[in-house]
Amino acid sequence: MPEPLPATAAVPDDAARAKAPSPLPPLLPSEAELAGLKRWKRQHWIEFALLALARGGIEAVRIEDLARRSGRTPGSFYSHFPGRDALLDAMVGDWLTRQLARVEWVHDHLRRTGRFTLSGILQDAAERGPGRWTGRSGSELELAMRIWARSDPRAERALSEVDALRIAAARDMVLAEYPHARHATEIGLLLNWILAGRHIVFPGPAGLPAEGDAAVELLLELARADADPGRAAPGPPRTPAARRRRT
Repeated sequence: MPEPLPATAAVPDDAARAKAPSPLPPLLPSEAELAGLKRWKRQHWIEFALLALARGGIEAVRIEDLARRSGRTPGSFYSHFPGRDALLDAMVGDWLTRQLARVEWVHDHLRRTGRFTLSGILQDAAERGPGRWTGRSGSELELAMRIWARSDPRAERALSEVDALRIAAARDMVLAEYPHARHATEIGLLLNWILAGRHIVFPGPAGLPAEGDAAVELLLELARADADPGRAAPGPPRTPAARRRRT
């Protein structure tokens, strides 16, 4: 049985809801934008390296390659970092800060709009389309981070922190809609896997495979059955035509 996760922040009161929302934390600048800068600071090397990671994986993060692609010199890099390992440390820290800010922003948006529930986040995700919260480059970067994490404990720890925040919030969304759910954390895990498929694994125009809608429906039926022991367990998903008739 998984250990209970820490609860997320309480739903804001009416005064907090009325407060103007903060803007969605920005994604990385493009390579062209960075290359066009006259002078680079330490932060620009970090951002350029993260773009390289998203484009070609960790093997693309090489000092000589970054310098050549950006039009800088290796000497410029070494004026900010003692070596590649220090750059990798900085990349993990920067990605973690950005990702936590974006995840918190999405959760705050869901609370402000009354959608901090299981069905609410699924409805929000469906309306916004694949990759809407991450952006195309953000989706590719998180996928690259997950591949990198298989071989680097630094990336693994950063991803674990982001995933723990997402899973705890997902559990709270389940309980907000189904207070008597007996397996809220496990259902929250399934929710995260569906959202990861929509926004990270299949972020292109086609989005999730055709079975994605059926998976969402099964998840909702599972949550209802989990909260009501007398309810029948979910059966096979209905065909697309049957779902259209229901709505």
